[in-house]
Amino acid sequence: MAVSQEQVLEALRRVKGPDLESNVVDLGLVSEPAISSGKVSLSVSVDPARAQELEPMRQACESVLLQLDGVDAAMVVLTAERATGDGGPRAGGGPSRPPQGPARGRAAPGPGGGLRRATGVPGVRHMIAVASGKGGVGKSTTAVNLALALQAQGLTAGILDADIYGPSQPRLLGLSGKPQTATDGKRLRPMEAFGLKVMSMGFLVDEGTPIIWRGPMVVSALNQMMREVDWGPLDVMVIDMPPGTGDVQLTMAQQVPLAGAVIVSTPQDLALIDARKGLSMFKKVDVPVLGIIENMSYFICPSCGERAEIFGHGGAEHEAGALNVPFLGAVPLHMDIRAKSDLGQPIVASAPDSPHAAVFGDIAARVLAQLDATGATAQSPPVLTLSNDRKSLIVTYEDATSYTLSAELLRVMSPSAEVQGHSPDQRVTVAGKRDVTITDLRPVGNYAVRIVFADGHDTGLFTWTYLKTLGVEQDQRWAAYLAELEAKQMSRDP
Repeated sequence: MAVSQEQVLEALRRVKGPDLESNVVDLGLVSEPAISSGKVSLSVSVDPARAQELEPMRQACESVLLQLDGVDAAMVVLTAERATGDGGPRAGGGPSRPPQGPARGRAAPGPGGGLRRATGVPGVRHMIAVASGKGGVGKSTTAVNLALALQAQGLTAGILDADIYGPSQPRLLGLSGKPQTATDGKRLRPMEAFGLKVMSMGFLVDEGTPIIWRGPMVVSALNQMMREVDWGPLDVMVIDMPPGTGDVQLTMAQQVPLAGAVIVSTPQDLALIDARKGLSMFKKVDVPVLGIIENMSYFICPSCGERAEIFGHGGAEHEAGALNVPFLGAVPLHMDIRAKSDLGQPIVASAPDSPHAAVFGDIAARVLAQLDATGATAQSPPVLTLSNDRKSLIVTYEDATSYTLSAELLRVMSPSAEVQGHSPDQRVTVAGKRDVTITDLRPVGNYAVRIVFADGHDTGLFTWTYLKTLGVEQDQRWAAYLAELEAKQMSRDP
């Protein structure tokens, strides 16, 4: 039996508001609940300065909702002003009862102790992140025109607006309203414009309502927009990433099986410094960098035709050469691109024969070429298998090379311990792990695995390259480790 809005509000009256006297409902802080297929989502208005302090209140709201019959998941979001809910489907800070299995990026040992790797979005062949080291470089405008240009090349395309705090795609595509529930009654249908499938937090939260979320809540919302939306078959999904290189961006790069990343920058040195950081982040997590786009590369006066390089010119191309990544193209600073974006009519869709659309068409062709090239050279994840007693991990690579690594070796050689120093004297020496076992294997994107040990340690990210290095050098590394124990008068015994 479906739960009613009245039942939801009555349950929430059990939760004290920020004043610890009245409840959140009677204080007028709760938006109209959205209820769909056992999911309840709503927002609670709070003072932004108290968001972290009031996190227990948000959790309490979710807790009382989950006690209601007919509620399978609850999403409560803290906002800085009251949301005018309309009862439409919403996404939020993540279900309190998270789905299990690969959809959450979590793996468990499968039959025979093998690893079930995280899967991507059903039906989506390639996922491309469009990122920038900083805001204000035209990343979102570039992302939507790239998606439309890929579509013009004959591909079925979609765009995910992953900029939770400042979603731009609804305005850039002239879209409004709320997404509807799919025919299966469990997922949302993406919005659509110019043949492009679109999902954005801008559809789910009223425009102008600030979202007060911390990193884990943002990542959970993004996972929902990817995996709880009926995207249908897509050749490519363009992800308009948040600007910067913080925890959210890094976690997205780790959890989403990206086919590649495109970096957007202006020519000026300040933007290039930040673009370099973004590029470095993707390289560290083994996401192929498909190339760099130089946006606002030059300006041609519409009156006299004179060319002006307002932000400099060629900086991104020079940077691409220095970093040994492809230069995908230069996009001019032009009034038509800006004006049509403001009107919700991206230049590639509204003026497909314009020289500006041709620029994005050339960039899309280069992106596709890089996808083909990186796909041919990408290293496939190895097969990871646990021994029956969970004291060993067998790592088998695509070329059939296989290494058996003991749980003790992996535990004492965890990257999280090794990075604390640069020499045996500085490095943390872990002792007492003779009997340690492996309890879980959790994939991180397509480049590493997080190993959970029986002693609770799970902070080391073992990349495929590092596992191979351990396999090749395990005899030398083990001998050096035993020498360290003896020098420091430590024992392998617990």
